[in-house]
Amino acid sequence: MRRLPMTEQSWAAEAGLGRAELADGPAVVLFRPGATAAHIATVDGLAFTDLPALLEAAEGQSGRIQPGKPVALNEDALLSPVGRPRKIICVGQNYPAHSRETGRASAPSYPDLFPKWDNALAGPYADLALPPESDKVDYESELAVVIGRRCRRVAAEDVADVVFGYTIANDGSVRDYQLHTPGRTAGKAWDGLTPLGPVVVPAERLGGVHPDLRVTGLLNGETVQDDRTSSMVYGVTELITYLTTFLTLEPGDLILTGTPAGVGAVRQPPRYLTDGDEFQVHVEGIGALCNRYHAEKRP
Repeated sequence: MRRLPMTEQSWAAEAGLGRAELADGPAVVLFRPGATAAHIATVDGLAFTDLPALLEAAEGQSGRIQPGKPVALNEDALLSPVGRPRKIICVGQNYPAHSRETGRASAPSYPDLFPKWDNALAGPYADLALPPESDKVDYESELAVVIGRRCRRVAAEDVADVVFGYTIANDGSVRDYQLHTPGRTAGKAWDGLTPLGPVVVPAERLGGVHPDLRVTGLLNGETVQDDRTSSMVYGVTELITYLTTFLTLEPGDLILTGTPAGVGAVRQPPRYLTDGDEFQVHVEGIGALCNRYHAEKRP
């Protein structure tokens, strides 16, 4: 997989936390997208293999995370920055233009939620397999929220205390399976179709809990999605106050906040991902995902 050169990276990407497969196993690392070197991320001198444990040790505070020993960084070694989140909560129809293109006359009265699991996650530059069971695999460019602290019944004024940061997701969607049931789950949980990364940037560097970040999706270099997170029907604060009414969020949990207009399923003719396609998701201040797709052979 080709890493995007710095000249193509998204709007001055910030340094953040990622995860890489190193010689002695996976490790959470500090780096800036496009760099060829990183530092092991530590809390109180300890290194971690996954982000949820690090965030729990740091109590969700970015200031407690310090650079450890330097390491070389190869793009092929980069993993999803969160490997085993306890929860992945996705939000549908959260951009007005996307609601309109899918035939909704108005925004949902409450956040439109559905789950994923960690089997769906993939690395930011990984090659992704298109399943032989469907020819309707679609892209969805999204901002993802990473929770920093265990929390329940969070008041609006306290949301900033529980959000650690933001990363980028492509909510890979198998549209025909998505329609099997009203809940979408069969189309949203496919192995390895949701790349995440490349870094998690602390929220305070990106506008706190009211981010106004440009989100773009590019299919083979053509811009097919373009909006700002300030357009979301339910922002970060509204999503977290609503979710924590009925469930506990924990360090490393992910909230995928919805996709802008321009998905392949509603184009005329539809434009689904095919063998050899490359899809990029850029989010201002974070960087970009860049994934190529290949047809998986039927077993």
